[in-house]
Amino acid sequence: MGFGKIFEAQMKSSEKHNYVRYSAFKEMLHSLREKDNLKKDAGARTSFVKDFESEVKRLLRFAASSVEDLWMRIDVIHSELPSDAADPKAQKISLYRIEDIEKSIDDLAQDILSLRLFMMHNRGAFERLSEKYDKLLKDRSIRPAKLETEEFSNKCLEMDRLVETFLVLTSDLYARARRVKNNKDGGDAVWVPPESFQRKTTKYWVKSEDLLKVKFEIVKNLPLLIFGRKQGGNDEKSLSFMASNEESLRDSQKISSVYYDTPDLDVYHNRLLRHDFASLVRVRWYGERDQSSGFPLFVERKVHREFWTGNKSVKERCPVDQQYIEDVLSRERLPPGVTGSDKNGELLTSIQAFMNEKAKKQIPMVRTQYMRSAFQEATSNAVRISIDTELKMIREKDAPRRSGDWCRDMKSPVGPRDIINFPYAVLEVKLQDEPAEWVNRLTEGGMLVAVPKFSKMQNGMALLYPRKLRNSPWWFLPDGKGGFSPATFEEMADTSDPYLKQANPSLFYDENGKPQNRAPAGSNEMRPKSALMKKLKGDLTIDTALDIDDGGKKLERKKSIPKMLKSLFVSNGDGPNEYHIMCLPMSKKSKKAEDKVQELDSTSIDTPRASAIVRTRIEPKTFFANERTFLSWLQVSVIVIFMAFSLMDGSTVGMVGIGGKRDEGDMHRLHASQISGALLAPIGIA
Repeated sequence: MGFGKIFEAQMKSSEKHNYVRYSAFKEMLHSLREKDNLKKDAGARTSFVKDFESEVKRLLRFAASSVEDLWMRIDVIHSELPSDAADPKAQKISLYRIEDIEKSIDDLAQDILSLRLFMMHNRGAFERLSEKYDKLLKDRSIRPAKLETEEFSNKCLEMDRLVETFLVLTSDLYARARRVKNNKDGGDAVWVPPESFQRKTTKYWVKSEDLLKVKFEIVKNLPLLIFGRKQGGNDEKSLSFMASNEESLRDSQKISSVYYDTPDLDVYHNRLLRHDFASLVRVRWYGERDQSSGFPLFVERKVHREFWTGNKSVKERCPVDQQYIEDVLSRERLPPGVTGSDKNGELLTSIQAFMNEKAKKQIPMVRTQYMRSAFQEATSNAVRISIDTELKMIREKDAPRRSGDWCRDMKSPVGPRDIINFPYAVLEVKLQDEPAEWVNRLTEGGMLVAVPKFSKMQNGMALLYPRKLRNSPWWFLPDGKGGFSPATFEEMADTSDPYLKQANPSLFYDENGKPQNRAPAGSNEMRPKSALMKKLKGDLTIDTALDIDDGGKKLERKKSIPKMLKSLFVSNGDGPNEYHIMCLPMSKKSKKAEDKVQELDSTSIDTPRASAIVRTRIEPKTFFANERTFLSWLQVSVIVIFMAFSLMDGSTVGMVGIGGKRDEGDMHRLHASQISGALLAPIGIA
């Protein structure tokens, strides 16, 4: 499908007249192309340029008018809504009116997203027409005169900044309506971060094109959290269109973290294998770091606890001024005013012992840098959602530093091998309790793909220090060159699992409640395969021998894939190893094998790209849990069986009269007891 048809398909039917008249301009270009004397016909070229510039100005006027309309709608809704239930205006507004206002906010949010898409699509159309015109002049040997699209492009950049402001204000409006509707106060609350966190975290990837839509879906139920700012907005400031130039609100904040590890990546591997008490230390700061001695830094420790211990994983933090960070982490000293007996002193002392245990000193290894948007009620830590965009992982080891500084100087050039630009946004859902219904709708809506236990630190370590890895993260897949690389969004979204094909289909049900007797959608059978991948059909064991023609001699080389993927694929029905979902063993080719394959053609594939990521996990403690369950049921069964035998024996029926004679009632009770015992015994045996 050509660009013109795609552009028309993107138009809203009610607003087609506002879009660039792409087809008309394309016809004009076609007419210019058919002219024989175009080089001499300057008037025709000038006419086209004037029409193009007029079209740009028309859309700029429409964009400015639409922005002003959005500002005025925000102003009207904001002036009518009370800040919370304690606001005197809350007594004068009905719940029915609040529901109508919420619908108006929904329409407002949809129009904001539509206007942004409108600007993006039309910018693409203008740039396409400009390229076609430039190509036409070059083909006719006419001096190029590129059409002016810079003004509209600048307007699009301005629109992107305005959308951030609109998102913050829309969040304020939703928060006000929600507080009044639920009869809650807190309109003037400012969030204070706790010293420690205990929450269950689930992580997802989001594509950039879905990012804004996801954010607007979240603010319907959870407000944006901007440090130091009141949720619901300030009543003292006007939100009118004229005030839009006075304040530019950002929905995100820059966060940087430097992670410490040993040169052998011991911390990375312990965290990857998720051993109990696996810990890491990082230094975090917010915004742009400067060289001032008093710049605030936070030393944080994350400790993983296995769920069977009954303890929750915890994150602890302690503020440290920049001038003391080297003393704390490298020289095992405490900052002035902090003693080993107070809470911060105990934490720092414990961190220092951890960073120097086993005579392996930890050093800065990797830095993560991103823009974070946080969504949370200022008065509660029960639900928190964060979205990290523009994520970068940067090498810290042996990086250039300023004199007296403790980490990489970001003003120095960063080589391409020292930085990783992550292609997706990372969304984290952090819960203290069970998720609300709206959280389930968000995570299951199709715009997110779950990546449990994803770690920015582990992803950066695996890509920046590949030669030091013994294991790679579970979301890495074979790259076809003997190594591993992170899975793509589409590969993570493929929910087919090789284990499902080997399980009893009656154990798994589809969306209609019927047993699954085939592989799920998107599985291996439903996608075309290369010749090599076809070998996997019906048998996921990859243990093949390649016949390689080397100077007329047949060199038989058994592939090392089974060792590389022993945790990724099922082999003859065997289950995964202990750390299946946590890590993938790296390949270790012998020097002799490497020498033999050096002369292979570059198109030869060492390791096939996995067609799906195995998400099934079976751990050793699962069998112990099954044993405990069996013993529990066995205990109940023994009790039931002995109860049945007692009833069948009739010992529960009383004796009446001398000589042990039973009366007629006793005989009836005896028969009833024996029948009950006979019926109960099979239940205990079963």
